[in-house]
Amino acid sequence: MARNLKPANLKKLSQIKTTNGFRIDLANYMYNPSYDHEYPNLLKLTHKTTTERFYTTIKYFKRHNGTGYYSTETYSHKINPSNSWSIANSLKETELEESNRFSMKRLIELAEQIKLESIPAIAEAAR
Repeated sequence: MARNLKPANLKKLSQIKTTNGFRIDLANYMYNPSYDHEYPNLLKLTHKTTTERFYTTIKYFKRHNGTGYYSTETYSHKINPSNSWSIANSLKETELEESNRFSMKRLIELAEQIKLESIPAIAEAAR
């Protein structure tokens, strides 16, 4: 799938929001076609402390052999006065389901089914 960077498509993507607050991560979709950003993914700020911000991403990854899968990733970065960005906790990835084709509808359905308390990194940070 080639990324559609036409303004009309980007506007349509920017308006997508799930019932539990996930939104399309346009920055990675537009500017980072490497690794796993060929397909739109959903992003949410899931927890914030005085020192860190925790994010959850739901994405589709296509392997080189033609198979693919939907997964959720959780990571955090430190909040600092200089606004420099650095990963605080490493990426934690959980595979949700196998699929050979990307579907925006399925990506949204999976995001709406996620209960954030069930993600170990978020439950641990909330304590």
